[in-house]
Amino acid sequence: MSRTINLHPFTILALAVAVVTLTTAASQWWLSCAVIVLCLLIAGWAGHLKKLAVLSGAILLPTFVSLLLIHGLISRDPSPAMAQWGPLRVTAHGLEVALSLGLRTAVLVVVGLLCGLLVDKHQLVAAIDLSPVPPQLGYLLAATLFLAPQMGHKQRQIGEAQALRRVGTRKGITGWFQRVRLRAVPLVLASMQDAQDRAVHLSARGFPAAGVRTRLRTVPDSSVQRGFRWTALAIAVLGPVLILALTRMGSH
Repeated sequence: MSRTINLHPFTILALAVAVVTLTTAASQWWLSCAVIVLCLLIAGWAGHLKKLAVLSGAILLPTFVSLLLIHGLISRDPSPAMAQWGPLRVTAHGLEVALSLGLRTAVLVVVGLLCGLLVDKHQLVAAIDLSPVPPQLGYLLAATLFLAPQMGHKQRQIGEAQALRRVGTRKGITGWFQRVRLRAVPLVLASMQDAQDRAVHLSARGFPAAGVRTRLRTVPDSSVQRGFRWTALAIAVLGPVLILALTRMGSH
C-alpha cells in the first residue's frame, strides 16, 4: 500500500537538489552508496520500492556497462593492467573511475526517480501556480508531466482499435515494426488535435489571466518548511564550493 509524505513539493525537491549536489561534490563511494540505500528505504516505506528498482535498473544498467567499456576495458590508462585480452585491458584506475562516475550517476537517477514517485504531480502544478512565477511555467510543467500517461493511454486505444480490425497482428520483429508504424501516425495526429483544442479552450478562458485568480486547489505550507527550503538551497550552492575548497587545501 502506497503512503504519502505530507510535505510541500518544493521542500522535497530542495532536499533532493541539496543531496545530489553535496554527494556529487564529495565524490565518495561510501556516501553515494549510503544515499542510494536511504532512497531505497524511503521507497520501501512509501510502497514504491519495486517501481524505483525497476526504473533505476533500466537506466543505470546500460550506464554502468558503457562506463565500464570506456574506462575499464578500452581506456588508454598507462597504469599496469590487471588483465588483458588483445586491445582490451582492465586497470585498477579505470575500474575506480568507472565505479566513481557510475555511483554519482546512480545518486542522480535514484534521487530524481524517488522525487518523481513521492511528489504528487497535481500538488506540484498547484504549488507552481500559487508561486509568483509566470502561469505559463505551471501550464508547461503540467503538460509535460501528463503528456506521457496521456500518450500511453491513446496508443493503447489505437492498438485495441487496430486489433479489432485485425491490423498489425504479425509476430516477431517485423510485426513490432508494423505496429509502431501503424500507431505512430494516428498518435501524432491525435496529439496535434488535442493541442489545438487545448489552445482554443485556453484562449477562451483568457489564459494567462490578469489580476487576482481564484484557485480551487491549495497546497499546505508552513514557515518551517519555507525556512528548510531556503537552507537546503543555500547548502546546495555553498556546500560544493566548501567541499572543493577543502579538497584543494588538503591536496596542497
